[in-house]
Amino acid sequence: MEKGKDSVLVPHRTDFYIILVVTKGRSSHMIDFNEVTIAEGDVLFIIPGQVHAFRKGIDYDGWLIAFSKDFFYQSSRDHYFMDNANIFNNLYPVTNLNFQEDELNVIIALISKIADEIKKNHDIFQSQILHNYLSNLLLFSERRFKQNNIDETHNSTLNQDNKLVTEFKKQINKYFRNQTMVKYYAGELSVSERTLQKATMAVLGKSPKELINEQIILEGKRLLVHELMTVKEIGYDLGFDEPSNFTKFFKKQTGISPSQFKNGN
Repeated sequence: MEKGKDSVLVPHRTDFYIILVVTKGRSSHMIDFNEVTIAEGDVLFIIPGQVHAFRKGIDYDGWLIAFSKDFFYQSSRDHYFMDNANIFNNLYPVTNLNFQEDELNVIIALISKIADEIKKNHDIFQSQILHNYLSNLLLFSERRFKQNNIDETHNSTLNQDNKLVTEFKKQINKYFRNQTMVKYYAGELSVSERTLQKATMAVLGKSPKELINEQIILEGKRLLVHELMTVKEIGYDLGFDEPSNFTKFFKKQTGISPSQFKNGN
């Protein structure tokens, strides 16, 4: 946990969860090439694998909490929570919640308890105490998310569509390098292609194929900017038989070549 450290200015890809709390001022954050403005009272949630960074020259104060799956996943209940939590959902590129002053004070109080506990000498109780504080923070945030989206929660059809699309995107994240056909994912989810199409259009306004292509492009951008790999190596890594096919695909989807994107970022 760090308070206002410059280390977060450098674009980087992490393999752990991040909670960013802004307590004063205003900041701009880049997440997977999307610019997000965050102000006092905002809490930003970042999932493993996303590329992110603060923008320079912006005055802000706040807290950054980072934790690994190994730390949080101490029981089946923890696994279930993370698999179903909206705050760390991959349905949308960014989850940003705004808390009123009294709610923000609860968040800050929990973070302060975490900070105080970390400063103490380690003993056999510390890990569980930290886990409990973190769990309370996540549960409090998840409740706020559901309160903000109460209409969706009570719309059973939309709620089911959200669940299906969320599972679909999880499957894409796992298998997009080897599986690019909608038919495969529909089969894995035990639904028809038509049902999947209706769900993705209702929730995101995009077809299943568009979402598959978006994941390929997003991972391509991540690798182009933040990995020491050639365009050829990235093409093979993403499952293309020929590097030229990756270049054509990337240009068709973005309007520029992989090399142009890399040089511009």
